[in-house]
Amino acid sequence: MSAKIHESVPESESVDLEKEVAGEYNTFRVYLFLLKARKSSSREIQRTLGLSSTWLATHHLQKLERLGLATKDRYGDYHVVPKSFGVLRFFVLTQRWIVPRMLFFALMFLVMAIGFLVYLPQHPYFGVAFLVSVIGLAVSTCETIRFYRLLPKTKQ
Repeated sequence: MSAKIHESVPESESVDLEKEVAGEYNTFRVYLFLLKARKSSSREIQRTLGLSSTWLATHHLQKLERLGLATKDRYGDYHVVPKSFGVLRFFVLTQRWIVPRMLFFALMFLVMAIGFLVYLPQHPYFGVAFLVSVIGLAVSTCETIRFYRLLPKTKQ
Protein backbone atom coordinates (compact mmCIF):
# COMPACT_ATOMS: atom_id res chain seq x y z
CA MET A 1 0.00 0.00 0.00
CA SER A 2 1.71 3.15 -1.14
CA ALA A 3 1.26 6.53 0.46
CA LYS A 4 0.12 9.33 -1.77
CA ILE A 5 1.36 12.79 -0.96
CA HIS A 6 -1.30 15.47 -1.01
CA GLU A 7 -0.71 18.30 -3.40
CA SER A 8 0.35 21.22 -1.26
CA VAL A 9 -1.56 24.39 -2.02
CA PRO A 10 -0.26 27.98 -1.86
CA GLU A 11 -1.04 29.89 1.33
CA SER A 12 -3.60 32.23 -0.28
CA GLU A 13 -5.51 29.33 -1.84
CA SER A 14 -5.24 27.39 1.42
CA VAL A 15 -7.01 30.18 3.31
CA ASP A 16 -9.86 30.15 0.77
CA LEU A 17 -10.16 26.36 0.93
CA GLU A 18 -10.16 26.44 4.73
CA LYS A 19 -13.07 28.91 4.70
CA GLU A 20 -15.06 27.16 1.97
CA VAL A 21 -14.45 23.52 2.90
CA ALA A 22 -12.88 23.01 6.31
CA GLY A 23 -15.08 25.72 7.79
CA GLU A 24 -18.24 23.92 6.71
CA TYR A 25 -18.68 20.62 8.50
CA ASN A 26 -20.71 18.71 5.89
CA THR A 27 -18.63 19.89 2.92
CA PHE A 28 -15.51 18.77 4.78
CA ARG A 29 -17.13 15.39 5.59
CA VAL A 30 -17.99 14.91 1.89
CA TYR A 31 -14.40 15.76 0.90
CA LEU A 32 -12.99 13.32 3.48
CA PHE A 33 -15.34 10.61 2.24
CA LEU A 34 -14.16 11.24 -1.32
CA LEU A 35 -10.53 11.08 -0.16
CA LYS A 36 -11.19 7.62 1.24
CA ALA A 37 -13.45 6.34 -1.56
CA ARG A 38 -11.57 8.05 -4.45
CA LYS A 39 -14.86 8.29 -6.42
CA SER A 40 -18.51 8.27 -5.50
CA SER A 41 -22.02 9.27 -6.54
CA SER A 42 -24.19 11.77 -4.71
CA ARG A 43 -26.62 9.01 -3.68
CA GLU A 44 -23.83 6.93 -2.12
CA ILE A 45 -22.54 9.97 -0.24
CA GLN A 46 -26.04 10.82 0.98
CA ARG A 47 -26.54 7.30 2.34
CA THR A 48 -23.08 6.86 3.85
CA LEU A 49 -22.87 10.24 5.56
CA GLY A 50 -26.52 10.27 6.60
CA LEU A 51 -27.34 13.52 4.80
CA SER A 52 -31.03 14.45 4.60
CA SER A 53 -31.28 14.34 0.79
CA THR A 54 -29.40 13.51 -2.39
CA TRP A 55 -29.74 17.16 -3.38
CA LEU A 56 -27.72 18.19 -0.32
CA ALA A 57 -24.95 15.74 -1.24
CA THR A 58 -24.99 17.07 -4.82
CA HIS A 59 -24.74 20.64 -3.50
CA HIS A 60 -21.58 19.80 -1.51
CA LEU A 61 -20.10 17.86 -4.43
CA GLN A 62 -20.71 20.77 -6.82
CA LYS A 63 -19.07 23.09 -4.30
CA LEU A 64 -16.02 20.79 -4.17
CA GLU A 65 -15.97 20.69 -7.97
CA ARG A 66 -16.12 24.50 -8.16
CA LEU A 67 -13.16 24.72 -5.74
CA GLY A 68 -11.11 22.23 -7.77
CA LEU A 69 -11.26 19.47 -5.15
CA ALA A 70 -13.40 17.09 -7.23
CA THR A 71 -14.16 16.37 -10.85
CA LYS A 72 -17.33 14.89 -12.34
CA ASP A 73 -17.18 12.24 -15.04
CA ARG A 74 -19.76 11.67 -17.77
CA TYR A 75 -21.50 8.99 -15.68
CA GLY A 76 -22.21 11.40 -12.83
CA ASP A 77 -19.57 10.06 -10.46
CA TYR A 78 -17.29 12.49 -8.66
CA HIS A 79 -13.55 11.85 -8.40
CA VAL A 80 -11.41 13.42 -5.70
CA VAL A 81 -8.50 15.79 -6.36
CA PRO A 82 -6.33 15.33 -3.24
CA LYS A 83 -4.99 18.58 -1.81
CA SER A 84 -3.43 19.36 1.53
CA PHE A 85 -4.96 22.36 3.29
CA GLY A 86 -6.10 23.28 6.77
CA VAL A 87 -6.09 20.38 9.20
CA LEU A 88 -5.30 17.94 6.37
CA ARG A 89 -1.68 19.13 6.48
CA PHE A 90 -1.27 16.92 9.56
CA PHE A 91 -2.29 13.74 7.70
CA VAL A 92 -0.92 11.37 5.07
CA LEU A 93 -3.32 9.79 2.60
CA THR A 94 -2.91 6.10 1.77
CA GLN A 95 -5.17 4.14 -0.55
CA ARG A 96 -8.07 3.93 1.92
CA TRP A 97 -6.89 5.58 5.14
CA ILE A 98 -6.16 9.07 6.32
CA VAL A 99 -3.31 8.64 8.80
CA PRO A 100 -2.02 11.30 11.22
CA ARG A 101 1.65 12.06 10.55
CA MET A 102 2.40 11.72 14.27
CA LEU A 103 1.72 7.97 13.97
CA PHE A 104 5.11 7.56 12.29
CA PHE A 105 6.83 9.20 15.27
CA ALA A 106 4.92 6.93 17.64
CA LEU A 107 6.14 3.88 15.69
CA MET A 108 9.72 5.18 15.74
CA PHE A 109 9.63 5.70 19.52
CA LEU A 110 8.08 2.26 19.98
CA VAL A 111 10.93 0.61 18.08
CA MET A 112 13.47 2.65 20.06
CA ALA A 113 11.85 1.71 23.39
CA ILE A 114 11.89 -2.00 22.51
CA GLY A 115 15.52 -1.76 21.38
CA PHE A 116 16.64 -0.01 24.57
CA LEU A 117 14.64 -2.46 26.68
CA VAL A 118 16.53 -5.36 25.11
CA TYR A 119 19.92 -3.75 25.88
CA LEU A 120 18.91 -2.45 29.34
CA PRO A 121 20.73 -5.22 31.28
CA GLN A 122 24.05 -4.41 29.54
CA HIS A 123 24.45 -0.87 30.85
CA PRO A 124 22.44 1.42 33.16
CA TYR A 125 22.55 4.33 30.65
CA PHE A 126 20.18 2.37 28.45
CA GLY A 127 17.61 2.93 31.21
CA VAL A 128 17.70 6.69 30.58
CA ALA A 129 17.39 6.17 26.82
CA PHE A 130 14.52 3.74 27.42
CA LEU A 131 12.74 6.29 29.63
CA VAL A 132 13.16 9.05 27.03
CA SER A 133 11.78 6.79 24.28
CA VAL A 134 8.78 5.79 26.42
CA ILE A 135 8.01 9.46 27.08
CA GLY A 136 8.31 10.17 23.33
CA LEU A 137 6.05 7.21 22.61
CA ALA A 138 3.43 8.46 25.07
CA VAL A 139 3.43 12.03 23.74
CA SER A 140 3.34 11.02 20.06
CA THR A 141 0.57 8.47 20.72
CA CYS A 142 -1.53 11.12 22.49
CA GLU A 143 -0.98 13.55 19.62
CA THR A 144 -1.88 10.87 17.06
CA ILE A 145 -5.16 10.22 18.86
CA ARG A 146 -5.89 13.97 19.09
CA PHE A 147 -5.34 14.43 15.36
CA TYR A 148 -7.42 11.38 14.49
CA ARG A 149 -10.30 12.77 16.55
CA LEU A 150 -10.25 15.95 14.45
CA LEU A 151 -11.63 14.00 11.49
CA PRO A 152 -15.42 13.94 11.19
CA LYS A 153 -16.89 10.46 11.53
CA THR A 154 -18.83 8.78 8.76
CA LYS A 155 -22.08 7.03 9.55
CA GLN A 156 -21.63 3.25 9.31
